[in-house]
Amino acid sequence: MAISITKTDVKRKLMIATGDTSYDSAIDSLIAEMQPAVEYSVEPSYLADTGNSGLQATLKLGLLEIVCGEFLEQVLREVGASEEFTIAGMTLGDRKERGAALLQQGTDRLAPYLKARAASADVEVTSTTLDSERELSGEPIW
Repeated sequence: MAISITKTDVKRKLMIATGDTSYDSAIDSLIAEMQPAVEYSVEPSYLADTGNSGLQATLKLGLLEIVCGEFLEQVLREVGASEEFTIAGMTLGDRKERGAALLQQGTDRLAPYLKARAASADVEVTSTTLDSERELSGEPIW
């Protein structure tokens, strides 16, 4: 794995005290599960460009945001984690959308570097005939 995400990184991003060990095994498991999968979706040339510190920082931040967002979503599924109370129009309780927003932020940050994006950039025009008649087969493209 080219990018290193640690439990300490996740705790810092989520503002979990370093002394709080209640989620350590869950965080370690989530990193081990998600990091290889997310890295696999990134174009290998970007991961290999270790001399570009800005690029590596961007990739690490995107991956960290995705892991943290997924962690928040998992915590939200714990019993009692999503309780809210509304009194006189004011709501108290956890904000449910934080995990999803962080996931989306990380996904958006990594979007320009994904394999699918790089593959679509390699598409070429094979015919430059401008004035010829075109026939469509009537069959769906996909």
